[in-house]
Amino acid sequence: MELPAIVSRAGGALLSTLQHVRLPGVGQASVTDDPATAARRWRAVTVLRTGEEVGALPPPLERFGDRIEVRTEPAPGDRGTELAARFRGTPSEAEIGELRAALREAKQLLEVGEVLRVEPQPHGVRKPTPQGAALEGMTERAPKEGVL
Repeated sequence: MELPAIVSRAGGALLSTLQHVRLPGVGQASVTDDPATAARRWRAVTVLRTGEEVGALPPPLERFGDRIEVRTEPAPGDRGTELAARFRGTPSEAEIGELRAALREAKQLLEVGEVLRVEPQPHGVRKPTPQGAALEGMTERAPKEGVL
């Protein structure tokens, strides 16, 4: 295996580890729930649109079909609409990541009209340095695992 691939995987693993870090006075990430509880939890995004504008199931969530439940309700503080989804059965960790990414994509489609992408880099190709490879790994994994 080449060095950039190793470093890219290390960057993704670092992101996963950082999600479980407890900071004094701040708390810890909710992803530390036991797997059965985490699998049934609602995942939500706040969309700066009214419930009528959100309407039917956004395209990124349509691909899950009847495997998910979706709900919309007014967001707290009159700040748009909360779009939430969860699996009906017990999903795999990869499926949970796909759902999180789909919710983020739905939010972007509803608010901006397109899904924003990091790739291709506006400044060209990142050099294959260890730091660049770690950043590539974290950037690739972030939509499914959390925000950097």
